[in-house]
Amino acid sequence: MMLRFAVLAAFTLLGFFVFPGHTYLQSDTHIYLPMMERIANPALLGNDIIATHPHLRYTVYDEIAGGVKHWTGSDFEPILAGLQLAARFVGLYGVFLLATAAGLETGAGLFLAGLFGLGALIIGPAVLTVEYEPIPRGMAMPLLLLAMGMAGHGRWIGSGVALGAAFLLHPPTVWPVWLVLGGYALWRGRGAAGGMVGGVLVLWLASKFQVGETERQAFWVTVPPDLEALQRMRASYVWVGMWQGVWWVHHAVLLTVAVGAWWRIRGGLNDAMRVMLLGLPVVGALSAGMSYLLLDLGKWIVVPQVQPARALLWVTMGAVLNGGIAAARAARWGERFGWLVAPFALPGLGVWWIGGALAGAGASCIRNRWAWALIPVAVLAYPYAGGVRNYPNLHTADLGELSAWARTNTPEAAVFHFPDAGLALYPGIFRSRALRAVWVDRKGGGQVNFTYELAKEWWRRYDLTIGRPYKEVSRAEYAALGADYVVVQAVHAWADGQPVYRNGSYVVYAVR
Repeated sequence: MMLRFAVLAAFTLLGFFVFPGHTYLQSDTHIYLPMMERIANPALLGNDIIATHPHLRYTVYDEIAGGVKHWTGSDFEPILAGLQLAARFVGLYGVFLLATAAGLETGAGLFLAGLFGLGALIIGPAVLTVEYEPIPRGMAMPLLLLAMGMAGHGRWIGSGVALGAAFLLHPPTVWPVWLVLGGYALWRGRGAAGGMVGGVLVLWLASKFQVGETERQAFWVTVPPDLEALQRMRASYVWVGMWQGVWWVHHAVLLTVAVGAWWRIRGGLNDAMRVMLLGLPVVGALSAGMSYLLLDLGKWIVVPQVQPARALLWVTMGAVLNGGIAAARAARWGERFGWLVAPFALPGLGVWWIGGALAGAGASCIRNRWAWALIPVAVLAYPYAGGVRNYPNLHTADLGELSAWARTNTPEAAVFHFPDAGLALYPGIFRSRALRAVWVDRKGGGQVNFTYELAKEWWRRYDLTIGRPYKEVSRAEYAALGADYVVVQAVHAWADGQPVYRNGSYVVYAVR
């Protein structure tokens, strides 16, 4: 017992610090952090369009993180890192439970958990099986895996509690599992319903007492043409009809692996496992068609917010989970290798020799009690032998110094504008590090899925400035926009300007 938990903890740490790794303020935490910082201190970011248009009503993510912050006095970064580590461990344990429910021995079960922990990018809907950032979706998914693993062992009350907890964190992530596993539990009279109903009630009550600004949501309306054009430009991943045709071949291959592996192992699965391991990949495949009908054709405005096509990740999950179980069950090396090719290829798409070599090694050892020892080798092989880098390093010393200067030397209500930032993400990092409003940034445009008012205002600002080639204008024009300070890259320093701060990369000017 202690060995399995020690191995899962080691996999969690390796996955967090080495591969697939973790990030902070490089993706969606750009959006969540300003919202939560403003809830924690309403004096902050009152002039920032992202912080003042939150979408936190239907998640307890902010209540949990904010509660821990209030209790400990800590910053959000270590709090969210701790929650992320805990969630990843829970997810690996859930996969281990699924493996043992399928009849695998401890060594193979740990191997499958570690294989899942290598992660995979879902091409098209732009989602990950193992999220790099500490965001609600990345914390809800591990709870779903735990719920599935407990259901596989007949622990229905615990499964229902996990399903309810996942719903509290991110409802759009849970619907495929609620549909398949929850539907099975209700049909067979299992005891999971209590946790699911409890999750709905708690989230509904929490939404009524949401602190700070709350977003106004339209429901029974269609996407206006101008908003559709904007979403297609900035958030094309929600419009299934815009996905490249070659991606469908990729997902069709993975669905074939998932269903084929299920057919191979179905005889050794209990009823719940058979339903989950087939139902979820099938629902995932159908979700893309459902999204196309509801959004591309029906134009329903709710769809870009819920993003049902992200359930396509269950096709990839099915290829990894079912393929791993089938490999552990197979007697011949060649069959084991065949089932492991896709799971080992996914973490390093494009580095096929790494995936092939690891699949061959896995086929040789998966039936051994020490099979899990291959996982640390894989964790090191992708980044160091294969050169796989899942994300760039966006945090620089100069950006940190700029943020620290602004946080301690400018008014809390100050607005900063980065007119030459273009597509770069550093203004969003600055916003959360400095706790100062940013007039517009590229990452903030991802919020065009949520509120029409925000989308229109973001586009007005973006198209007026950073969406066009940089051209220096007068201080009065910057001030007229609403900016108090302008930050430009050092190469664009103003010839006739006296900066209030500068370092090797950035120059800051007060414009009013």
